Order: sequence, then structure tokens, then C-alpha cells
Amino acid sequence: MTRRVASWLAVAMIGAAAFVYGAVDEGEPRTDSDRAYAISNTIGCPVCQGQSVVESNAPIAKSIRETIALRIDAGWTDAQIRAELRDSYGEDVDYTPSSEGITILVWILPVVAFAGAVAGLVVVFRKWKREGDLEASAADRKLVEAARALADED
Repeated sequence: MTRRVASWLAVAMIGAAAFVYGAVDEGEPRTDSDRAYAISNTIGCPVCQGQSVVESNAPIAKSIRETIALRIDAGWTDAQIRAELRDSYGEDVDYTPSSEGITILVWILPVVAFAGAVAGLVVVFRKWKREGDLEASAADRKLVEAARALADED
């Protein structure tokens, strides 16, 4: 195996490992308290700037956490709980990103940019390889000989 092939394999393995690591989902929460935490972590506090109800100690955040726990105990689905909270406090409280419309670009553009970067690197490496196979001209050889002669005189 040549050094070039080995380096490309290493790059491919690192890229695949990074992709798998980023794509692995922890799955559904195992317990009701895990589920309540997962929902609370993606619901914003209506009175706090940029904090989820998990991070906030505001009375309204405590009330929302209790409401989430009660709804889970009553057998509500995550979608039903989120819909009730959006209806009660507005669309801005749900931090779960949408996968519709123009917001899908947030998910697609990084993948497209990565693929473009890899394609660009392939093109550049091939160009460099072709340029590396060039032979020295007679003028280049004369310059090297002249430089060596000067170095030998010193």
C-alpha cells in the first residue's frame, strides 16, 4: 500500500468516525424523569432571556417543569405537551428546531459544504501531484550548478 493510499484511508476513516459520532442518537429517554428533563431542556423560559426551563429558577419555569411532569404522569405524548406549552406561552418557548421550509437549510448546508470541501481537496491534491511530476529544465540545472559552484568557492 502506498503512502498516498494510506493517507486517504486515514482521512476517510476519520471522516467516517466523525460522521458516526455526530449522528449517534442517545435514543428515547429511559425514565419519566429523563423524559421530563429532555422536554424541559428544549422549552424556553418565557420570562428569562435565552434560558431553558431547566436552567431557570424563575417561578414560571418551576411551574412549567411541574406541568411537564404532571402531563407525563397523565400519559401525554411529547408532541401534546409541546403543543400545550406553545399555545399557553407562544411559539418562542419551543427551542426544538423545525425541519420544514427554509430552516431545513441549517441541516443541509453543512453537509453540502463538507462535500464541497472534500471535492475541492481532491482536485487540489490531484493538481499538486501532476505538478510534482515535472522535470527540471536545462536552465534550472544550470542555476543549480552555478549555485553549487559558488558554495564550493566559499
